[in-house]
Amino acid sequence: MLRSSFTGLETARRALFAQRMAIDVTGHNIANSNTPGYRRQRAEMAATPPAPGPMQPGTGVKVATIERMRDHFVDMQIRHSRASLGRFEARNDCLEQLQEIFKEPSEIGLSAMMDRFWIAWQELSGGATDPGRRTAVIQEATTLASAFGLISRQLKEASDDIQVNIDSLVHSVNATAESIARLNREIVRGGVVGENVSDLMDQRDLLLDQLARDVNVTVVETPEGQVNVSVGSRLLVSGVTAFQMDVSGAFAGGRIQGLLEAKNEIVPSYQEKLDQLAQALMEKVNEQHSAGVDMYGSAGLDFFTGTGAADLAVGYALKSDSNRIAASQSATGPGDGSNALAIAQLKDALTMGSPPTASFRDFYGSVITELGLETQESSRAADVYNGVLEQQQMRRDAVSGVSIDEELMQLIRYQAAYDAASRLVSVVDEMLDTLINRTGIVGR
Repeated sequence: MLRSSFTGLETARRALFAQRMAIDVTGHNIANSNTPGYRRQRAEMAATPPAPGPMQPGTGVKVATIERMRDHFVDMQIRHSRASLGRFEARNDCLEQLQEIFKEPSEIGLSAMMDRFWIAWQELSGGATDPGRRTAVIQEATTLASAFGLISRQLKEASDDIQVNIDSLVHSVNATAESIARLNREIVRGGVVGENVSDLMDQRDLLLDQLARDVNVTVVETPEGQVNVSVGSRLLVSGVTAFQMDVSGAFAGGRIQGLLEAKNEIVPSYQEKLDQLAQALMEKVNEQHSAGVDMYGSAGLDFFTGTGAADLAVGYALKSDSNRIAASQSATGPGDGSNALAIAQLKDALTMGSPPTASFRDFYGSVITELGLETQESSRAADVYNGVLEQQQMRRDAVSGVSIDEELMQLIRYQAAYDAASRLVSVVDEMLDTLINRTGIVGR
């Protein structure tokens, strides 16, 4: 079968079209080199089938597909790392907030205030009839009780703030899920009509990466190009349908899990320890104070009132009249400071635990040490996962990232091929001109 004289033009046309499309794809890569979430694209070329018949050459080239460069395994690793990083960052932020609440070590911390409280009792033991020393005991006790109450309120406020953040993140996750479902719909529609949906997939992957920072997600891609997203055992996105998520159930990572741990475990744990300290302080001081007599010779009243750190306070009768302080032992008379000395000595007595194994100061010191170690652990874990994430991001960029130098090299290749195809058009045109305009003029 003879080939048409115009076959060469068709071959050149296909070459021009294919190289031009490859140049357009390269330009698109260069234009989006700094676009967050963009994945490098590549025009995959394939030879068109030859004309039927024996010894027929090929008919040119075509762009078979525009491939979106990505590594599914690295994407999965990055999402798991982002979930772990988000969890420990959230925990670390909450723990650092608790450190600011306790303000240790500092002159306005609870430890320093307890020291001044014991010192006031020590000084009162040397002058039980001194009104100034009695007033100092009431003032230091009031300041200490206020400090307990302030820390307790701030812990409650921290817990409330964490809940607000959780609600905000849940709302954000649900909004992101709706966006992913909407992109699923657009991707399927575009695939049906033959559109290039790579940019839509980039937007969807960026949303999935953002989602992974808040919750640990499992992503399953369908043959149609959609993704189904699960959080634990719960389905968040199924095709074009998004489901509403709440904070019930277990989470394996993400900022929401870190905040839930802070609200349900960390903050209540330190609130409980603070209450233990306040209750033990109140019981031991009240017990010893009741064993003494005040300036009127009456048995000592309860020095502190309350049920825990939140409502710890100096008894109203003592605040109204410092002579009600039972600084003396009942057998020595109201002017003696032996009971004040006994209360001062509670500072170093083993009072915490059952059986008692630590003093007030040792117990509180262990709480602050535990807080510091827990903060350090979360900070280190966040640093580790941040480093892992950076390495994984580099691996992703090696596959999906846009290198300007590489794209310029590709641009030169495609331009050279385009120029050669243009030259082919000129050659075929000259051949046709010879065939059409010069054939048959010999001998005229």
